[in-house]
Amino acid sequence: MNGDALLNIGVFAAATGLTIPALRHYDEVGLLKPAQVDPGSGYRRYHHGQLDDARLICGLRAVGVPIDEVRAVVGRPAGQVRSALDAHRERLVAQIREVSQRIVAVDEFIEKGTAMPVLQTIRPVQIRIKVADVQEAAVFYTAAFDVVFNEAISSVQFGTYRTDRFFLITLEERDGGMSRHDSTRFGLLVDNVDAAHDRAIEAGGVEVHPPTDFAWKPRTSCVRDPDGNVIDLSQA
Repeated sequence: MNGDALLNIGVFAAATGLTIPALRHYDEVGLLKPAQVDPGSGYRRYHHGQLDDARLICGLRAVGVPIDEVRAVVGRPAGQVRSALDAHRERLVAQIREVSQRIVAVDEFIEKGTAMPVLQTIRPVQIRIKVADVQEAAVFYTAAFDVVFNEAISSVQFGTYRTDRFFLITLEERDGGMSRHDSTRFGLLVDNVDAAHDRAIEAGGVEVHPPTDFAWKPRTSCVRDPDGNVIDLSQA
């Protein structure tokens, strides 16, 4: 086979273990750009020299390494890949420890009949996040989550006031540039985490980790909005 020939996306997917949708997504988020995109058809083609990077991406994503961490080590020395895997292993061990603690708690509930906490009527209904531009942020949130932007209070509104679904994300424009310290992390319960995750990405969000099933919590994904705020999406 000619090493200079370009591989179409189907052949490249088969050779690397990545799916065609994954390759398209990694192109969109800048993780693995094709060597060539046909301007007429939009067909993606890849160099043979990209196979190793793609296989590394496939392996790291298969064990759950977040996209941002994968991006940081692709094309880097093996030692950096090992460091990323060591850090990910520590996270997995911590998750196992947390699951074990929850199992102990469940066993205690079963054995002793411990009452679950009584649900209180007080609940959070608003958070405030920093954004570079309120209008641009409103466009993202309304497109991603099919919600209403209340310009009078500079807030994205979920649900109707005095209902259980009512919640506000107030957008506060920051003077000057954004920094990591300005970002907020929060969670949303959604009816379909896979669909909500895809909509958020299509609206301009960046994937932190894809929809994943966990033993100790609902199916969950994570995205970062265009201003760097992190959103955990959990199956309701």
